[in-house]
Amino acid sequence: MSMKERCSSDAYYQKSAFNQLIPFALIYSALTNIGWRFSKSFLPRKSFQAPLLPEDTFKTSGGEVAIVTGSNAGIGFETADALVERGYDVILACRSRDRGERAAEQLNGQCHPGKATFLHPLDLLSFRSIRDFVAVFKSKYSTCNILVNNAGINTTGKSSDGFDLCFQTNFIGHFLLTRLLMPSLLKAKNRINRNGVKEEAGRVVNLSSVTHHFVRADERRVDGKGGIPRTGNHDEDFWRGCAAVGVSNNTYRESKLASILFTLMLNEKFSKEGIKAVAVNPGSVNSEIWRNYPTLLLKYILRPLFKMTYLSSRQGSHTSVAAAIGDVPKGVYLQPYWQPKKFALEQHRLSASFGLSYGLPFPAFEMLGVFVGHAITEPRLPKDGENGLVSASALWKVCSDIVDLP
Repeated sequence: MSMKERCSSDAYYQKSAFNQLIPFALIYSALTNIGWRFSKSFLPRKSFQAPLLPEDTFKTSGGEVAIVTGSNAGIGFETADALVERGYDVILACRSRDRGERAAEQLNGQCHPGKATFLHPLDLLSFRSIRDFVAVFKSKYSTCNILVNNAGINTTGKSSDGFDLCFQTNFIGHFLLTRLLMPSLLKAKNRINRNGVKEEAGRVVNLSSVTHHFVRADERRVDGKGGIPRTGNHDEDFWRGCAAVGVSNNTYRESKLASILFTLMLNEKFSKEGIKAVAVNPGSVNSEIWRNYPTLLLKYILRPLFKMTYLSSRQGSHTSVAAAIGDVPKGVYLQPYWQPKKFALEQHRLSASFGLSYGLPFPAFEMLGVFVGHAITEPRLPKDGENGLVSASALWKVCSDIVDLP
């Protein structure tokens, strides 16, 4: 069945449903956390599995290189810290040289076996900056073992390249970065020594979000002229609208769905050559992504609320680290919360670190809840007749045209 014969939006919730589900998610999170802490019979301990065991991760021998975007603060900084701790040479891919160098100095002061380096500024809002960063990287390094596409914003505007600020920062910039680094990723060798040596090429981690559940393609869009109807499909016209300035007011969520579909296409195109891509939801995190909100609102209302209900940046980095170095047995999406038993799938037997796996969750249960570290979870994919690949191909085509790549 082609995408034209079926509305690919059928799988998704309306964007307005996100705010409507927040009170339910808060109540659910409070009840499950209280239940976990005070009633072992309510939430059995065996249902939870947070550790990332050494035998289930890549082995480092020195010289393995990782790139983490947006790594001067928040989740990106904690991800870089975890990789440096495990012996990786981590390139801090940040826009600000001053902040990047300060972050590198802080990371290198902790006596870890790896090291952090600020190599060259990376501004995801400029295609020229991305190409310059990759050129400098390739002049110094021949391979890239791990790429974590972490940087993101939740505000909008217009980029210097003329595209939606949020969609370019969160997705198009990372799309270009990954495509340009693909030769370096293909040359990499990641090894896991369990039951013999298992070898892969580079690993790509794309940060998504629970908000990917709320990207219907049949809601109206604003284009400055009162709005235009959507086709109902996540097709090329839909993705062009995401990239264009002033067409959509839902680009943060659209960028997070794009990250999952990009992950699908990377695995489709490059898995036979050893590449593995994994999308992750870090959870609801009290991180630097909220920094552009009004100062008084952030200081006196949002931050105190987030401290009570959200994960720390360290916790938020757990899915990224697991996806970057873990022997993920299957699936392309990790999220950090326990899910009710009715969503649980049969546990994987291949790896002790990835024993938790869930089917498609109710979105409120992926907004907040009991932190378990990481669990393989079914993402919400467009109903395009090919498990999201038709929509993913349309996205790939549109973004390739935008960044002038074949």
